[in-house]
Amino acid sequence: MKKKKNISTHYVSAIIIFICAVVISLGVFLLYVQKSIDTNSQKTMTSNVAKQSDHALSILNIHYGFLNSIADKMGDSSDILSDENIELLVSLAANTDFERTALIEADGTAYYDNGAIKNVAQRKYFLEAMKGQATLSDPLDSSIDQETRVILCVPVRCNDRIIGALGGFYNVTALSQMLFNDIFDDAGYSLIVTKEGEIIAYDGEPSYHKITYGDNFFDFYKDRTLLSKNSLVNVKKDFSAGNDGLIKIRTDSNKKSDQYIAYTRLGMNDWMICYVIPVSDAQSSYSFIKSYEGIFMSVFFILVLLLVFYIIHNNHIRNEELRRDAQTDGLTGVLNKRTTEARINEILEQRPHEKGTFIILDVDKFKEVNDHYGHAVGDIVLSTLGQTLRNYFRENDIIGRIGGDEFVIYMCKTESKERAVTRIQALADTIKNLSFAEMNGQHVTISIGISFAPEHGTCYMDLYKNADTALYETKQNGRDGYFLFQKQDSII
Repeated sequence: MKKKKNISTHYVSAIIIFICAVVISLGVFLLYVQKSIDTNSQKTMTSNVAKQSDHALSILNIHYGFLNSIADKMGDSSDILSDENIELLVSLAANTDFERTALIEADGTAYYDNGAIKNVAQRKYFLEAMKGQATLSDPLDSSIDQETRVILCVPVRCNDRIIGALGGFYNVTALSQMLFNDIFDDAGYSLIVTKEGEIIAYDGEPSYHKITYGDNFFDFYKDRTLLSKNSLVNVKKDFSAGNDGLIKIRTDSNKKSDQYIAYTRLGMNDWMICYVIPVSDAQSSYSFIKSYEGIFMSVFFILVLLLVFYIIHNNHIRNEELRRDAQTDGLTGVLNKRTTEARINEILEQRPHEKGTFIILDVDKFKEVNDHYGHAVGDIVLSTLGQTLRNYFRENDIIGRIGGDEFVIYMCKTESKERAVTRIQALADTIKNLSFAEMNGQHVTISIGISFAPEHGTCYMDLYKNADTALYETKQNGRDGYFLFQKQDSII
């Protein structure tokens, strides 16, 4: 038997070791897969943001080309403010994406398509245009119509001499519209940011992403958790140097908030383009993961089979535990009603002349405990009572719960009734001194009925009926005490 037990132990150990090996292997495999997903996702992000940069720059160059062609035509006129040029200016605003246009004389006087006149001689974009450069301004607050705009400005030449400048005005949101909106099913959003972190353009939903034009990129993300090797300090250095990069960041306390942020230089004004997308969306299109599902399912199937064999092998052990549980009251840890009766009858049959003490007890006003404090507290009272009884009586005494708050104890080999009664009285005092925090420190009392074997019965039911009669007398006399059964219709 001992050898068989050792073989079983070794077999179970081997199964456990094998399952652990499978779990570890599967964990390593899944980590490798996740690492591959991260690597490929980051490559895709880097590629997409580079394409966005090229795309935005190409659109700006198209607009510059268009402005230059209009500026060349305006330069052919002998008067920069000729009626023909003013008509071109108005037509340019009406028929293009420019929200406002301006024709600027050499002294800085700007004539707008809506008839407004303003001097912009000190504006950087004008000064650069007068030096022959096509320029893109930082966002400016327009005093003409109180909008924040960026300005594309080109020189107007006449006979190779710069006689003024032509400007086209974009609302800052128009810059965002130059960026792609069809990658990752439009799950992410784009930002155009200065090297200092000021957000110039943003194509997302401010109320949802909690970020918008005018915010500082670095201030917004400084309290977020960086999951990549790059720190925010390194990102600032990349912005200053115009370097590409990517970071993984957690914006909330859970993994679902993880985001990729890829960035690259726009190639104009030292601006950077950033693309932000949830990691879950960036990784959703990786179909190659499906090829790993077969491997995972195979491993899982093998693991399930091993577990089935393990369960079958250990079934007899569990059955033994179930048999033991079937004899025990789950709440109190003492024997249940059926087992209590069987054990007491067994003792009475095997040792019919041995003296014993049969005790029935229940908790006084237990229904009020349940009603006032709840059944959970009532269960605590019963559980504590069960533990107290198990600690109080001898190992060979029978202790059982036969229903509700009612317990039966059979004390074996009690030759002296007086000693048995003294011990029972001490039990009542012990229980009376128990304090229950769940009942605000209140106590409980018990009522007890006692009969003796073989004097009052030689089987469980006879002793129970007589002890129950004594218990009834205890309750009729105010509870919190005990009575002994007497054959002559008297109870003491």
